[in-house]
Amino acid sequence: MIQPAPEDYTDEELLEMLNPRQLAQLDRQIGEMFGAEGVDRVEALFAMANVYSIRAAERDEVTALAMLQLAAAMRRRADALLNARG
Repeated sequence: MIQPAPEDYTDEELLEMLNPRQLAQLDRQIGEMFGAEGVDRVEALFAMANVYSIRAAERDEVTALAMLQLAAAMRRRADALLNARG
C-alpha cells in the first residue's frame, strides 16, 4: 500500500497520528513559543503554521511530517483561542 505524501494529510489526520502525550507536549511547546509574544497570538499562530507548512515541502518526509503536525497543532490552538473569544 502506498502512503500519501505528508502534505496530503488533513490537519485532523496529522494530529491523530500523535498520542495524547505527544499532542500535550506540542501544545506546551507552542504555548512557550508564543507566551511572551506581544503580538496577537491567534494571528501569530496562523502565520507560523503557514511558514511551517510551506517549509515542510523543502524537507525529507520524516521532517516534513513533523513540521506539518506542528503546523496543524498551531492551527488547532489558534482556532481554540478564536472560539474562546466567541
